[in-house]
Amino acid sequence: MGSMNLQISKSKSYLGCIFIILAAILSSLLHVVSKPMLGLEGMMEINPILLTFLIYMICTAFFTPIARKTDPIRKFSQRDLMFMFLIGASEVAALATYFFGLQTASAVNASIFSNSEIIFSLVIAMTVFKERLNIKECIPFSMIIVGMMIIPIGNDLYQNGMSIEHIASGDILIILAGFFYAVDITLCKYIGDRYNPRRVTQITSFFCAIVALALLVLLGIPIQFDLNYVPNLVVLSVFGTGMSTLLFLAGLKLIGAVRTILLYSTTSIFGILFAGIFLAEEITSLDIICLVITLTGIFFLRNKLAESESEPENSKEHICSIDEKQGVKVTTMKF
Repeated sequence: MGSMNLQISKSKSYLGCIFIILAAILSSLLHVVSKPMLGLEGMMEINPILLTFLIYMICTAFFTPIARKTDPIRKFSQRDLMFMFLIGASEVAALATYFFGLQTASAVNASIFSNSEIIFSLVIAMTVFKERLNIKECIPFSMIIVGMMIIPIGNDLYQNGMSIEHIASGDILIILAGFFYAVDITLCKYIGDRYNPRRVTQITSFFCAIVALALLVLLGIPIQFDLNYVPNLVVLSVFGTGMSTLLFLAGLKLIGAVRTILLYSTTSIFGILFAGIFLAEEITSLDIICLVITLTGIFFLRNKLAESESEPENSKEHICSIDEKQGVKVTTMKF
């Protein structure tokens, strides 16, 4: 009996790892599939806010039948709905800011910056919840900052000899998007795991679409785009968002937060690889060094990350919406 239980446990562990790796692969499509729509030469550019609206609208439609037999909406309190609206607003701010940054930044750099919300989540935890890093945790924390932010931006400035306003603006916007996602993660802690994550994802995606639509109306942005982008939008919304979320949630339950953090951080690896293959972007040795430094820092800081991203009761699921980003991070768009 013990041997059988051990075998079942190993099978669940392997399956969970496969789910998380697949989720990371699908999530990395964000950098590559959205880039051509944001202004590649010879292609019609789509407004980043409009792109954000379309993604969340499709995501809402994707999750509505999936969430049909879960918690009824009337079960949610006004306070919970308010928090989910705030989550939606922060996710719209994050994704739209990311897309504005991706217009000038490379998909390779965007992939390197994709874990920037880790830094900001810890900073918010230390500021708001009075958490502290011990001495051993300071070194890997610094490694993540150096590998994910300082070296890539510094290299852009050095290699191109351009003004910081031009060359670094896209990089900085993508990093700023990480801050908005960190706010999203913090707000998720107030929702907790009282409700089915599929229903919460559906509701927050709906709020995201409403917020994005309001911005389109207020800013007078026309809802028009090249119909050739429909396949890209479906891939981003259904696979890069919806399927990656479902796989992430399934894997998280099977292998826990710590291993999920480590495996899901490979999103950066797949993002860089796909940028080189599908967008023909140059992958330099420095990009690889930055990635290795960042992932090494995440590896040594994995327990702290899992702790700061979980509920006070150490729940494995404080899942609010997708990506975005959970015991680790599930947001309606995860970078």
